[in-house]
Amino acid sequence: MNELTNKAWPVVRLLLVPYLAFLFLLFFQIDYEIDAPGGLTEVSRTIEIAYNEDKVIEGTISTTFIMAIPRPTFFMFIAGYFSPYATITKMSATSTSYTNNELREISFLDKATSVDASIIVAYQAASAVNDEIEIGYEIKTLVFGKATYLSHYDEIDFGDEFVAVAGDGDQVVTAIADIAAATVLATAYDFTLRNADGETYTLSLAKDAETGKFGLTFRTYHLVDRSVTYPLYENPQSNIGGPSGGLLQTLYVYNILIAEDITRGLRIAGTGTIDYDGSVGYIGGVKQKIMTAYFAGVDVFFIPYLDAGYSADNYMEAVRVCEAAGIDYEGWLVGVDSFQDVVDWLAARGD
Repeated sequence: MNELTNKAWPVVRLLLVPYLAFLFLLFFQIDYEIDAPGGLTEVSRTIEIAYNEDKVIEGTISTTFIMAIPRPTFFMFIAGYFSPYATITKMSATSTSYTNNELREISFLDKATSVDASIIVAYQAASAVNDEIEIGYEIKTLVFGKATYLSHYDEIDFGDEFVAVAGDGDQVVTAIADIAAATVLATAYDFTLRNADGETYTLSLAKDAETGKFGLTFRTYHLVDRSVTYPLYENPQSNIGGPSGGLLQTLYVYNILIAEDITRGLRIAGTGTIDYDGSVGYIGGVKQKIMTAYFAGVDVFFIPYLDAGYSADNYMEAVRVCEAAGIDYEGWLVGVDSFQDVVDWLAARGD
């Protein structure tokens, strides 16, 4: 037995090194992100509104998603490096402080709040031509980021609502802009927050000795008040996150609420965040979204076009992608800076 082992050991040792190297390439993760082409999602699958159900809609309205892979393995990294359609970037310091699951939670928070923004903008626009439409909203401040030094890190969830801080001199601070001035004398303060189930809770959060900060990042959102909104809508769960579908979500909802079908029978796709005033914002993954939409054969693709003098403007970047890929983008790629731009372009198409 020993003789057999001694004879086999050199072969085993020879094979062991490439085997371990293979396992390393297959499983070891690195702090980069790979963006690759994804697909289209018809907005009707993610926002459901029981209204105008007899209306005939001849076209489709779709958001465009990419495959974003945080912390790929070396094997994925190498595959992405040689792909003509993938983009590889180093993760930011903020992103590396989160687990992949936490990054997904932030992405889903972005998605959920973008749907609220889309509903608000679309309902407000539709109410100008349809007096049945009603929309109300509340302004709330939610937890969007957590530093590694945050006290009670695991007890606070992304999306929890900020309620108040018990500040110096018995101050009750309800505006995030006033927190710093009201928390000077002590090293820890009681924060009251509200979770997704509507339950309030209070935690004593200590300031970080090095930064002097509590470790929470807040963002203020307009969230739909369903008690004064008509028609009601449903937002089925989706495994696609991020805010970049805001523009196309808004277009879809608006088209449901008005009498006319503004799709003109077109397969419509695009990308862009939506703000509460109807303006459009920049997104990432331009190359991958352009290629996804082109391969899917859509008729028109809307994309943010905010500054022709800015080389990283989404539209300008998309033009370069089209030129490099030999795509005729005239009349297909449409740059916009607001939801109204999209409505006007489609209206002109029907004239």
